[in-house]
Amino acid sequence: MIISVVIGSLLQLFSTNSHTFSSIEEKIKHTNTTTLILGNPIYGFEDKTVDLAELVKDFNIDDDLRRKLKTQKVKIIYSEVKSFDFSDAAEALSDNNLSSSQADQGEETDASQATASLEIGKTTMKTDNYSSSFLRIKIQ
Repeated sequence: MIISVVIGSLLQLFSTNSHTFSSIEEKIKHTNTTTLILGNPIYGFEDKTVDLAELVKDFNIDDDLRRKLKTQKVKIIYSEVKSFDFSDAAEALSDNNLSSSQADQGEETDASQATASLEIGKTTMKTDNYSSSFLRIKIQ
C-alpha cells in the first residue's frame, strides 16, 4: 500500500513537471518569434498580417527553418498611445534666436532642422496560441 502511494505521487509529480516544461518551451518559442519583429524595423508601425518568413527575409537562416516559418501567420496590430509634435517649440525657438544678437549679425536659423515629432505606440503581435505587446518609439 505504501509503495502504491509513493508511485502514485511520483507519477503525479512527473505529470505536473512535464506540463510545466512544455508550457515554458511554448513561451520561449513565442518570445523568440516576438524578437523577429523587434529585429525588423519595417514592421510594427501598421496593422498587418504576415507570415514569419517575411519578417526574416533579410536574415541569413536555413531553408528548412524558412519553410517552417512560412506556415506560421502572425497578426500585427499597432495603436498610437501618445504623439508629441515639436514644430511649435522649434518655431518659437527660431523666432527667439532671430530676435537676439544673431539677427543683428545677419545669421538665420532654419526651424525645419529643429522640427521633430515623437510617437509612442503599442504593437501587439498575435499568433494562434499567444499574443504579446510592447511599446515602440518613432522619432521623425
